[in-house]
Amino acid sequence: MVHVFFSLLILIHFLIAQPHQKMDVSLLHENAFVADLHCDAIYRYLRGIDLSKETQGHVDIPKLRQGGVDLQVFACFAPAPQNDMEKNQSAKNVLRQIDGVYRLIEGNKNFLSLVTSYDQIGQLKEENKTGIMIGIEGGYAIENDLALLRDFYRLGVRIMTLTHWTHTDWADASGDSTTTFGGLNEFGVKVVQEMNRLGMIIDVSHVHDETFWDVINISTKPIVASHSCCRALSKHHRNLSDEMLLALAQNGGMIGINFEPGYLNAEFWNERDRLKKKLAEKFGLPRSRNERRKADPEKLKLFRQELKTETERLKQKYQIDVKLVVDHIEHVIQVTGSADYVGLGSDFDGISTTPIGLENAAAIPNITKELLKRGYDKDDIEKILGKNFLRIFKEVGSPL
Repeated sequence: MVHVFFSLLILIHFLIAQPHQKMDVSLLHENAFVADLHCDAIYRYLRGIDLSKETQGHVDIPKLRQGGVDLQVFACFAPAPQNDMEKNQSAKNVLRQIDGVYRLIEGNKNFLSLVTSYDQIGQLKEENKTGIMIGIEGGYAIENDLALLRDFYRLGVRIMTLTHWTHTDWADASGDSTTTFGGLNEFGVKVVQEMNRLGMIIDVSHVHDETFWDVINISTKPIVASHSCCRALSKHHRNLSDEMLLALAQNGGMIGINFEPGYLNAEFWNERDRLKKKLAEKFGLPRSRNERRKADPEKLKLFRQELKTETERLKQKYQIDVKLVVDHIEHVIQVTGSADYVGLGSDFDGISTTPIGLENAAAIPNITKELLKRGYDKDDIEKILGKNFLRIFKEVGSPL
């Protein structure tokens, strides 16, 4: 009887504790300031998708609100130009996206607000709005002209990724097999200095290791890697080594952990890459992604369907889930000795698949839940969710 009695006591305690635990997670996440440093949703808006309603994508206004996202960086993408004509159209392409961000905000004033200064942050919670920060992904957008960089700042751009997959005319990228400049050239140094002067956050996601070290040595303000992961856990060129994480901490900057399964686990990336080649051959499609887009729509449909099915299987195989994302967050904390240098950089709508439990922006509270489960306290969780980025935003925006 005594055994049964104690078993009942344990069961009652468990049942009482469960709602309390759920309430703690909900209240903690609701009261925290949540910032996501990178998403690519604006291209979906420009394709005519109404982001004021629930959509099939990762980011829309209902999902941002459900996920408690207080500040979302909208990246305006400038791809690496393939020729001189594209190079000279890069700024125009980004301007069109910036215009799209303004139109999205203007059409949803009850829910969204443009953020260009730290002083505006306090109003967001008071007005129950999601702040939108404009970013540029790919320094090709400035077309090697500091005047254009200044114009983008005047239009509200507050963060810029220096490169994308391959080098600009002034900075080497992580996707380059060999370096062209050994990091930054003379003009690249001027870009970093001008971004410091303007108060625009320098983003080193996508840059080559040598570019990273040049930026660290030159920048007088904290820098960020807005959407990258940890190389020690996943050996991918898009990720940061432990030495880089330490340097980032010494600089006062931070890394936003990317939700891309292939960055979280490079083995997944490699196997999925082999799968794409195998399926392309099976359906008689080109191996190149850009070439595949122009191929027979029916073959492309079959290719995508099977790729999606097999990708879900691979996610299960490699356990690509919210726990793995938090593993990367935890690794940064272990390396730097503090929760002050890590945050969230989902890359939502820029990635083709997501970790289990982080299917879209509405699921971001699952990160809070996992951090709480691992024993992190309220202060550290709040730093990770958004306070670290706010600190950097305030410091970078201060006069030199």
